[in-house]
Amino acid sequence: MENISAQRHQLANALERFSNQQEEVIRIAILESLGTFLLPKILPAFLTKHPQVKIQIAEGFPHTSEDRLLGGDVDCYMGQTPETVAQGIDTYINGGEVYYIVIPENSKFYLKDHFILDPADYDPKELLQQPFVLSNGESAIRHQVNGLFHYFRVQPNIRMTSNSVITATNLAVNGVGFTISSASILKRLEHLPINLYPLDPRQIKLTYFIGVRRGADLSPALKDLVEAFQAAELQEKIR
Repeated sequence: MENISAQRHQLANALERFSNQQEEVIRIAILESLGTFLLPKILPAFLTKHPQVKIQIAEGFPHTSEDRLLGGDVDCYMGQTPETVAQGIDTYINGGEVYYIVIPENSKFYLKDHFILDPADYDPKELLQQPFVLSNGESAIRHQVNGLFHYFRVQPNIRMTSNSVITATNLAVNGVGFTISSASILKRLEHLPINLYPLDPRQIKLTYFIGVRRGADLSPALKDLVEAFQAAELQEKIR
């Protein structure tokens, strides 16, 4: 029954695009971990300017979102790490964040009365050898984290994985292990005593992008959405 209900919902969404010629439906694929951060910064003003537009959101992992875009199931894709995006997608970047190693209070590396550490406080290779809680292998951040372990020639000690980078970060904050996360995620969680060790952006960084199919004929509203994305303040920081 659940599968039938889901299929009916998908069909209704597909038909909605053609049911009212006065309305335009823009279908956005987005990473689950980014939706609650990016969309509120872009959509309110955009929808005020375009009251005739309806938005459909499709959350998923990067490869799923790319397949949806290339297959014509969505009109654009908001994600991170544009350098790894599939061929056939044009990306427009804006903003980004530093990644941090999250050190919980119960770790021997925790420095009391400190929050954001100085990079000189520790050798990152030593921190990367500790037990980690990470998102699973399909997530955008996990691909980057795997590259970081490879860069430092560290065999990762992965204590636990989750489909959600938010869950992984929350578990780390509560002492299950270390993790690698960003300000836009950490700011959503309960404030507990932790240290944040900033990673060198030359080795790992987060860059936001909106992507469209190469050669696609974009509607005026979709062009405006791309411009709204590029103009938004997406440089998240934590202090």
